[in-house]
Amino acid sequence: MLVVIMIIALTMTLVGVKMSGTGKHDLESIARTLKSDLRYVRSQALVNRKTTAITLDVVNRHYFSTDTKIDRKLPEQVSVILTVDENNIEGNTGQIAFYPDGSSSGGKIKLQQNARELEVFTSWLNGYVSLQP
Repeated sequence: MLVVIMIIALTMTLVGVKMSGTGKHDLESIARTLKSDLRYVRSQALVNRKTTAITLDVVNRHYFSTDTKIDRKLPEQVSVILTVDENNIEGNTGQIAFYPDGSSSGGKIKLQQNARELEVFTSWLNGYVSLQP
């Protein structure tokens, strides 16, 4: 049991290290982690049969989901542009919601670092999350 806990702690440490880098691969890693988190939130909406959302604070470069206990801070070198429906914006935060039928409110999260940018796109029709260069 102790070995399992140590493996989990080591894994979480490695994710933290990946999130704090500054190179090309690091931006891709950050985008893949965000994509995975969005997919996880979607899966929880399907499994629990209730609307589940992920909230992104673009000023503080922070995203979280109270339903799934996801809580991540993006590096200062990464800027964030969020495009969602106006009903899902409140101040500096926006939300992408996933519904029990698999659909979502949809949205696009653009991550920028130096001259590089990547987009994590969520389809409103089927909730599919993809990473686009």
